Amino acid sequence: MDNNTLSIYIHELRNQCLHTKAAFDLFNQAMSAQAGPGILYGGQMVLMPASQLSAMLWPARARSRARGESLRKVLQLPEKHPLNDRRLGELWEHMDQKTDEFIAETKGEHVVIDFVGDPASINPDARIEDKHIYRAYNPATHIYYYRGVGYNFQAIANAISELSGRINAVWAQMFPDQAKAEIEYQKQLAEAQKAQAEQAAAPEADKA
Repeated sequence: MDNNTLSIYIHELRNQCLHTKAAFDLFNQAMSAQAGPGILYGGQMVLMPASQLSAMLWPARARSRARGESLRKVLQLPEKHPLNDRRLGELWEHMDQKTDEFIAETKGEHVVIDFVGDPASINPDARIEDKHIYRAYNPATHIYYYRGVGYNFQAIANAISELSGRINAVWAQMFPDQAKAEIEYQKQLAEAQKAQAEQAAAPEADKA
């Protein structure tokens, strides 16, 4: 893989990590507010960039495997990894057909749709399996279910945080000027936020 091609992939991998972080921020805000629709929406937004990271680094198609191997070598990624999950990497492919298949395979069964909590608590007499859950999140187990598959959000968050560190290290080596500017921007932003917090916490007499 030539440097120009690598630079594009590194930029895109970095962006998808940033998108995942933004999605997790939205998801966590909804969790704090106990906003069910926001939790389910934020969770689905987490799966979108996580799926793209999985597909780029562990592609299923034979013609793309060399690209995945090259990127994993640069990032020194082990083959055994939480994101190395074909279900995650292919999550959005043929999604309409997969929805058709879910409906057909659960016909006549108890189905859970858009629920926050333990799916088993909905009907203790019914045997609720993962394959019966269309979309739900269980805060006790950190499992987000989508179309019959459960994804461990804590494991995904930890994996992407670690992956982001590897990607940023390579990005900083390839683009030192941009990395320096990013560090300076983050420093200025942190100082501005600190000053704003100190001003908000100051006694009223001092503000006059």
